[in-house]
Amino acid sequence: MNAMQTRNASLLLVPAMAAMLVVQACGGGTDARANEQADPLEGTWESVVTQRDCNSGATIGTFRASQLIHRGGGLTDTNASPPASRGVGFGTWTRGSDGRYAIKFRFFRYNADGSVAGTTVVTSTRTLNADGNSATGDTRAEVRDLAGQVIATSCVSDAATRFQ
Repeated sequence: MNAMQTRNASLLLVPAMAAMLVVQACGGGTDARANEQADPLEGTWESVVTQRDCNSGATIGTFRASQLIHRGGGLTDTNASPPASRGVGFGTWTRGSDGRYAIKFRFFRYNADGSVAGTTVVTSTRTLNADGNSATGDTRAEVRDLAGQVIATSCVSDAATRFQ
């Protein structure tokens, strides 16, 4: 390698090394959240969900559901509906100053022919029981058309247990 090639290579290498040092200094070399203590809600939960008429409180039906509460505020949701009619739910969660959790997620709904019918947006407040392995939730689900307009709502309560 001649002197000119060595000089050009050095000019390219210096900024790259400087960037690497900055990333490491800022904690980019490790997952900062991995070093934090886990939130008690994190983990896999299975629920028995009771859907109710929001006005009368009458029970419409019950179904089973599962949620994976990810570290850092992510959430994955599914339930016992046929996979052809409902997609996986993706959302977020946060812990409030009162110790209760705010959960919000969305999933796609499908028509019988497989076309997208719209979405359902679910907003929930979850309370973790003292045992840390059970929780209750109060939820409102908004069924939306393809334009995002609310076409129906339902109220839901659930009793969840930690999957172990």
